[in-house]
Amino acid sequence: MMAYGLLLVLVLVFGKLDGHSPWRFGWAVLPVVPIGWVLWAVARHLRRVDEMQQRLMLQGLGIGFAASMLASVTAGFLGIAGLDMRFVGWIIYGIGMAGWAIGAAVGAAAAGRTA
Repeated sequence: MMAYGLLLVLVLVFGKLDGHSPWRFGWAVLPVVPIGWVLWAVARHLRRVDEMQQRLMLQGLGIGFAASMLASVTAGFLGIAGLDMRFVGWIIYGIGMAGWAIGAAVGAAAAGRTA
């Protein structure tokens, strides 16, 4: 996360994202590279936790994924209809993360009632 934060600052200060150079696209995706390590950390965490925690985490991830796919399809159709799509990626990301959190919380609550 420190690498992400550092790259984000560098991109925002030096990336000239509002310019016309084709390099701005490379600069724009540079902070995404360290997020790959988050994927690795989540996979590693899933291998280390017990079956119940795996089930709860995967349930949350599944709900978050489904929510973000629904948001993506909705955004796609709204884009076809002419809606300005500048910030739609962040909206879809937020919906996916919220779906993950809510799905995990609901799953944990349900597991607590049955235990």
